[in-house]
Amino acid sequence: MILKKILIRLTNLFFPIMLVLNRISNYIWYNNPFGNKPIGSEKDYLELAEKIKKQNYPELEIYEKRKKIAINITWLNYLALHTQVTIKKSKLCYAHGRLLYTTLGDYLLRNTKKLDKEKIFILETGTARGFSAICMAKALEDNHKDGLILTFDLLPHSTKMFWNSISDITNGSQTRAQLLNNWKNLCQKYILFHQGNTRAELPKIHTDRIHFAFLDGAHTYNDVMFEFDQIKNKQNSGDIIVYDDYNYKKFPGIVKAVDEICKNNNYNKEIISSLHNRSYVVAIKN
Repeated sequence: MILKKILIRLTNLFFPIMLVLNRISNYIWYNNPFGNKPIGSEKDYLELAEKIKKQNYPELEIYEKRKKIAINITWLNYLALHTQVTIKKSKLCYAHGRLLYTTLGDYLLRNTKKLDKEKIFILETGTARGFSAICMAKALEDNHKDGLILTFDLLPHSTKMFWNSISDITNGSQTRAQLLNNWKNLCQKYILFHQGNTRAELPKIHTDRIHFAFLDGAHTYNDVMFEFDQIKNKQNSGDIIVYDDYNYKKFPGIVKAVDEICKNNNYNKEIISSLHNRSYVVAIKN
């Protein structure tokens, strides 16, 4: 009893210090990590958007036709304009939004009877501006399913910043919640945004089932394995994990981890390419 009282006092004493240390360690994420002003003009973003619309993804299109499910491209392009069309050196690609929508939609349709009374629990790491979470929320809504998408990122949800988005031009510094205002209904209905390092935060999540996951956080072997370890005992036969950036040259750690996960944990692996240097893996538990 005495020890318990001492521990409580120590916790109360050090808690404010822990909050300060947490704020310091995450300082960069609270202070305009994408820059303290708009990077480009409205014209720049619109030109980039038009260019990426012309990109074709043959493997993904075959995948959509096989599953007989595809997201509304006009809807997707508008979402991407505000959350994926950014000014950067690497080539723009938001085909993962299409892949997530089709894969989740197919999962829901194939398991309609089995999941009839279940709330679908979806885990995502690597929220960024919220694009992929919104695409998955759209799949839940279009399939009339109740669900929760719990998404993690180091970026705070309620801190104003510039996002390297066309929205910077019209709205200036804003929170992610404000950036996603046009999709507010989907956010409120399906998505819970959580800020923090997944190594510290994922072990705190207690749920019996993770039906679907999109693991797109840190791209090292150890991080991918850690994230998988947090959910491997919470998936049943037919449940799915989607991985982005499956590319040996750029992210050998991801490739090594995903290959080991599928081989050693009884997951079937399907690789779908969008660009010559970018592929995704849909891993389905046997």
